[in-house]
Amino acid sequence: MRVYYAKSKMPDGTQPTNRDHLQKVSDLAEQFGQSIDMENPAKVAGLFHDFGKYTDYFQDILIRRRQAGDHALGGAIMLYQKAAKNKAYHPIVEAIAGHHNGLKEYSEVEKYVQGWLNSEDTSTPSQKNNTIETKQDFIKARNAFQNDFPTFRFPKMNCPTFKKVEENLEKMLFTRMLFSCLVDADYSISASDEDKSYLDNSENTDFDAKELLKRLYDFKNSIACQSTANSQVNQLREQVFEQCGAAGEQEPGLFTLTAPTGTGKTLALLHFALRHCEKWNKKRIIVVLPFLTLTEQNAAVYRSMIPDLLEDHSQSNLDDTQRIFSERWSTPFIVTTSVRFFETLFAQKPTDCRKLHNITNSVVIFDEAQSLPADLTTATLKAVNELCQRYKTTMVFSTATQPDFASIPEMKGDWCPTEILPENQELYNALRRTKVEWRLDMETPLENIADEMFAQKSVCAIVNLRKHARKLYHLLEERCSQDELFYLTTDLCTAHRRKIVAKINQRLKDGLPCRLVATQCIEAGVDFDFDVLYRALAPLDSIIQAAGRCNRNGRLPNGGQVIVFVPEGNDGDIYPGKQYGNAAKDVKIVASRHEIDIHNPQHIKEYYELLFYDALDKKKLREAIEKGSFEDVDKAYQLIDNHGVQVIVPYGGKLELYHELEQEGKKNGVTPWLLKRAAPIMVNVSFGKLNELDTYAEPLNYPPQRANGYSSKKSNVYVLRPQHSDLYSKEMGLQFPEKVELDVFW
Repeated sequence: MRVYYAKSKMPDGTQPTNRDHLQKVSDLAEQFGQSIDMENPAKVAGLFHDFGKYTDYFQDILIRRRQAGDHALGGAIMLYQKAAKNKAYHPIVEAIAGHHNGLKEYSEVEKYVQGWLNSEDTSTPSQKNNTIETKQDFIKARNAFQNDFPTFRFPKMNCPTFKKVEENLEKMLFTRMLFSCLVDADYSISASDEDKSYLDNSENTDFDAKELLKRLYDFKNSIACQSTANSQVNQLREQVFEQCGAAGEQEPGLFTLTAPTGTGKTLALLHFALRHCEKWNKKRIIVVLPFLTLTEQNAAVYRSMIPDLLEDHSQSNLDDTQRIFSERWSTPFIVTTSVRFFETLFAQKPTDCRKLHNITNSVVIFDEAQSLPADLTTATLKAVNELCQRYKTTMVFSTATQPDFASIPEMKGDWCPTEILPENQELYNALRRTKVEWRLDMETPLENIADEMFAQKSVCAIVNLRKHARKLYHLLEERCSQDELFYLTTDLCTAHRRKIVAKINQRLKDGLPCRLVATQCIEAGVDFDFDVLYRALAPLDSIIQAAGRCNRNGRLPNGGQVIVFVPEGNDGDIYPGKQYGNAAKDVKIVASRHEIDIHNPQHIKEYYELLFYDALDKKKLREAIEKGSFEDVDKAYQLIDNHGVQVIVPYGGKLELYHELEQEGKKNGVTPWLLKRAAPIMVNVSFGKLNELDTYAEPLNYPPQRANGYSSKKSNVYVLRPQHSDLYSKEMGLQFPEKVELDVFW
């Protein structure tokens, strides 16, 4: 009896059998698992994942005699007796049972299997009928499997050991890694059945660290010749570059790089990573950045040396080959966002977890490490420790404001990175490019800030709230000419921001008057160099990042001027959220003890000790991990609590694109093609009530589902209605009436 596993035929006209598919998936999953000592669990998972297709029920599905059923639970039933005796099989059962609909914890799968064994009327977790309906079906399936694999014997399986018996986070990451090996093998073999070249085209192993080092050295020398920084700054950048390269020879593990803004960390980190890959045979480099602006900027720098770079984030413009690489992360050099990287470590769905095994045996650079949300930090750091200790990953946490994670109560003794620049205080002393004036004793009206900015020729103000940015911009409109005043927040689409950033840099370069009002979005990834900078009171890391936009290249002999002030607020409404506000208040506490020196790592350490004194991850995440629930962890671990929507706007530079996408969105709905083309002209908006947004922007639906031919489900993508196109201005971007829009700080 030939048992088939899919409806579609292969290019040669044959229909693949279940035996062939299981063998191929098992072999490939075993190959994926070898580098992380998971070859036996991965091999077994691959061999049994489609055991539920050895049934008349599933064969009837293929010829459309019956509706869809859940075949993933068949393998869980088959391995249940093994799992009851040996806990090493628990993650295999979890991976098999979830390989279509998402991971479920072993206890939930066990509950179903026991109900099935007892012939109880138990619904499957996927709410579909189990393709193995009866005991007779199971016996027939087992016999069919044994006929296909008469020589199979279960390999020796040791139960993985973890630091703590109760440490569910480590166990869950182990299951996700195994799950990743299985689903990537399954998806890849299925795709290769339709296209024999898929596996060759979906894996880029062309990684020559020695050649890339040569390109790096050539690139560094070329930009050093063009640098406008003073000789001392260039000398220090050279020192950081060389020390990072030498550190790359050290044994794999967890590292920190603590160095002030403007010391050339982007190239220095690449030097570390390439030297480390060459020395220790690491297979890829992954650069993780917190903001899209940073991702775009750094990717442009790296692409000058690395043509095959994969830029993977929500607005990346990928061709078909790159899209496959982004699904698998199977290319040697990747630049991505912290949302995409860290949420993968806590994901539940097969498509999200698929790339996870390719993080192993890599060098991961997390730039701007201070950006981790406080209420997710402990779980994140424990996962990072596991990547380094169990999964052969080297990770670098880089920032000018290195958080003292060791002071988090739950991390004491567990966070022990190696600092690449242990003598970094000398760098901070040598690069004192700014003087900070702390105005924290009383609130300052924005009118006063506008008066002071008008008196300056090269000045920037960064505030926490968009409503403050708008007010300050309008106050300056009354005082200075339009050509010397600029506004930068995420009210502007990406294409618009890029154009304004270029204009600002040109005016600064030409020595022309330039006044900028902005929010936090320019604190990383935008290399401005103002003489004077105003910063509304914020967390200390934000203040230091903002100071990096002032006298960045050390042009001013007496240093740039940074003024930190408390803006006048309505009933204390000057912060975008509780955590942000609490961190800003910790700055005031440290400042009440002594004047804060932003160039002193000890003062930064003191701030983080206060910030982390009683730090705990959010309650829902802690409870989900304690329960071992993959689904609840996935929901609770969100780096960005994004309640907003994306609005396609009629930006003047791309009006033709806006009109094309408006018609396309109404006709065909939100497709990957539409999102890819719309990325440069989209604005993120937070609304109190979405029905109020409908007045100004038209919601777009997802495309019709194949099963019913229609869809009434809204997406989170809107297009600004043409009759309201005046809401997008060439100076300030998208400006809804304040009463309907929630204020955020981006």
